Amino acid sequence: MNRFKRNKDIVNICKNYYTIVGSEISEKDKVTSKIVRMYSEYVFSLDIVTKREVEKLEHIDNIMLKFVSDFKFRKELCNHFLTIRVSKAVNNIVEYVINKIIEFSEDYKDIYTRNIYIPRWI
Repeated sequence: MNRFKRNKDIVNICKNYYTIVGSEISEKDKVTSKIVRMYSEYVFSLDIVTKREVEKLEHIDNIMLKFVSDFKFRKELCNHFLTIRVSKAVNNIVEYVINKIIEFSEDYKDIYTRNIYIPRWI
């Protein structure tokens, strides 16, 4: 498959790609820009072969859309990102970090969807 067609297929799978990479990021926010750059590298490093890889691309695309649009989620993920330690045994650092972001997202859903605030009516 030629490179142009593969890139076009990836952008068709990652429907939010241009929203994510085109989002305004403060020059002072180095962590956010690194996470977005890793997302972009990861998306275009995959060879779309299996249904599982396509599902993973769609999943990380949705997580990253939440990342650029939800301030609280972005703040928590940036704090978590700073604590990630990568051992020397890891061959693909970008994929490792993306997997950690997916894990964080799952934990975030479990923690923050349970804490539903219900106001008391007077």
